[in-house]
Amino acid sequence: MGSSFSCFRSRLPPLLTRKEINMLRLKSNLTVEDINQWYSRFIHCYPYGYLSEKEFLIYYQQLHDEYNLQLIPLIKQLFKVFDLNNDQKLDFYEFILFNVLTNDGSIYEKIKLIFNLYDKEKDKYFSRHQIKEFLRNMFDLLDIPSSKLNIIQVIDLVYQKNKIKKDEKINWKQFTEDIMNDQYLYEQLISLDFNKNYQSIQRSERF
Repeated sequence: MGSSFSCFRSRLPPLLTRKEINMLRLKSNLTVEDINQWYSRFIHCYPYGYLSEKEFLIYYQQLHDEYNLQLIPLIKQLFKVFDLNNDQKLDFYEFILFNVLTNDGSIYEKIKLIFNLYDKEKDKYFSRHQIKEFLRNMFDLLDIPSSKLNIIQVIDLVYQKNKIKKDEKINWKQFTEDIMNDQYLYEQLISLDFNKNYQSIQRSERF
């Protein structure tokens, strides 16, 4: 017996509950209408109700219209950060938080995200060169205005503050805490031209 249906889903993803919508409104500042529109598009593209790591890589690369093998490990690290329940998937809630922060988040929110990428690895150490390349690539990924010179200067200042030799590695947690607790270092990390023209470096956050 033939069928007129070209596609059949045995199980449709559930609709968002009022509680889920209210949580998203608080975290994202989106309207109920916006959230429902996002959800409709999300389910259309990801009918199982989540993105795998592979799907996230494709989504992010299409979002930025670029393909760079060097950035893949960093994009995977972003996936892990937004996978809040550690189930190797991004559900709609996690997907929305990612999009709101990367598209509309303040500079402070984005920098805090970068600094928390290795939050679970307390003994993570980087060399000066590794920090420079990591920050430069992450700033590009998240559209944070800065310059290579600014980044190098801040790294050197943190090294000097901790009396660490240039050829030695520094603990990532120590490095990030030094910057977040020092307004001068934090502002130096951002492009000076950007600081003069915008107010986005204010330390406000929603996440």
